[in-house]
Amino acid sequence: MSIEIRRKGGIGESVRRIDGIPKVKGEFEYASDLRRDGMLWGATLRSPHPHARIVSLDVSAAAAEPGVCAVLTAADVPGKKTFGLDVQDQPVLASDVVRYAGEAVAIVAAEDPELARSALKKIAVNYAVLTPVTDMEEALEPTATSIHPQGNVVRTLQIVHGDPNARADVWVEGTYETGMQDQAPLGPESGLAVPAADGGVDLFIATQWLHADLEQLAPCLELAPEKVRLHLSGVGGAFGAREDLSMQIHACMLALRTRRPVKMSYGRQESFYGHVHRHPSRIWMRHGALRDGTLVNVQARLLVDGGAYTSTSPAVIGNATTFAAGPYEVPNARLVGTAVFTNNPPCGAMRGFGAVQACFAYEAQIDRLAAALSLDPVQLRLKNALRSGSVLPTGQPITGAAPVRECLQRLQDLPLPAEESPLDRDPMLLPGGTGNVGHGEAIKRGVGVAVGYKNLAYSEGFDDSSEAWVRVSIDREGPIAEVKTAAVEVGQGIDTIVTQIVRTELGIDRVVVRQPDTTIGSAGSSSASRQTMMTGGAVQLACQAVRTEIERHGGLQDLRQPVEASRVFRHR
Repeated sequence: MSIEIRRKGGIGESVRRIDGIPKVKGEFEYASDLRRDGMLWGATLRSPHPHARIVSLDVSAAAAEPGVCAVLTAADVPGKKTFGLDVQDQPVLASDVVRYAGEAVAIVAAEDPELARSALKKIAVNYAVLTPVTDMEEALEPTATSIHPQGNVVRTLQIVHGDPNARADVWVEGTYETGMQDQAPLGPESGLAVPAADGGVDLFIATQWLHADLEQLAPCLELAPEKVRLHLSGVGGAFGAREDLSMQIHACMLALRTRRPVKMSYGRQESFYGHVHRHPSRIWMRHGALRDGTLVNVQARLLVDGGAYTSTSPAVIGNATTFAAGPYEVPNARLVGTAVFTNNPPCGAMRGFGAVQACFAYEAQIDRLAAALSLDPVQLRLKNALRSGSVLPTGQPITGAAPVRECLQRLQDLPLPAEESPLDRDPMLLPGGTGNVGHGEAIKRGVGVAVGYKNLAYSEGFDDSSEAWVRVSIDREGPIAEVKTAAVEVGQGIDTIVTQIVRTELGIDRVVVRQPDTTIGSAGSSSASRQTMMTGGAVQLACQAVRTEIERHGGLQDLRQPVEASRVFRHR
């Protein structure tokens, strides 16, 4: 071959992160660090009530405040009044009713953040408070207030496998609850909107999915998609919180109205209001087995609280129900899942969404079943563990690796840590730490085992893809490879992985990763553990196309013009 494929810094090596040094030195620019000359600051007025009708809204006093450049309400939304990832049912700004405490009602742009926050206090809103629906079971009652005209059910699905009435020797059942959880990324929501000469807007934003943001932004701003340009800024963690929009539309509206750059940056308290959370759940399960521990039947009813708007609730309850039988061979099952609306804050993506709530329930059930059968909990799991060729309750066969047994056996072979008196430990390592709430006298040792599994990439047959562009040229220092995708680096290391793939495929040490934006095709969301496979696959294809072209020209030593290629990778 005319290109020497080297592995230095490539796949299979532990390499230094390409963004590691600037982050460690405090030089990395996050979205909250963005600045522009003449920049205004945006702020959001939010409802204090979980459910209320807006009787009147007067912004005149706020608009008259010194330093205030714009005060906008729902009447000022130029295009589509609602947005959402799956279903566009969440108002850009509430107009007639608020459905959760913290819902955005009005936005302000002012010369500095203090003036913007002060102006919010001048906005007069008269609310007629309504009784909120806050319990997910209550939301299903026939007498419950309807959060939306179509009712309170977001989605219901049922998975039936084998004979759901199959009998067993031993049955155990239980009800399990998980609470709402916040992702709390270190970097709260922030972005900068800059109006453009063509009447469009450039948005510099910390997000998880640039193109999904674009698809929601453009209709609400009543602009052609090519006039709404998104550029990725430094992301200070995500964990699902940035899959949904937060301040994106608001900042763009204010920038377009004032014709000046507008920055919006949430504090920690507003961040809790401004993004989605993990779904609370209530799960009933009943497991049946033979006396030797062989699982025979699993029955489950799963209920999750989606809060006030749809967000990703359909996918979350889909995942939870799909995975409800756990990583075990189950010949018979009936699994029913429902997501509901309430007047709680909207819930959406958080790491492993849906699979986590189900795991808590089915693993508690396996422990309960082991106790009822007087079997070792690890041996019970080993006996029923999925393997290659197993068929899931959905009917999907496992065609790839399924190392459930291997993981459990390796875990079982690990020696327990040496016995150590809690009284001899460093107090900082004890529960409570610096709180000095105890000195170890009440600590007892426990050993727990649990197994979980989840989807890699999107589930339920989603047609996934990612696009990548690669360019190779020669400068005074030798060959250099440039790579660009819309994949978002949220801290998981995708930029470093992409660099390693390019080095491996092209044998070029110098690799430049261009900043993601919406001028290239979508890479999908940085979620569901998918970017290494999807965007990595696209980068590999683009590199291979470039390599073929370089070889056609006689190799790198004879390269006179840059060679580039774009490729799309699909998972099927």
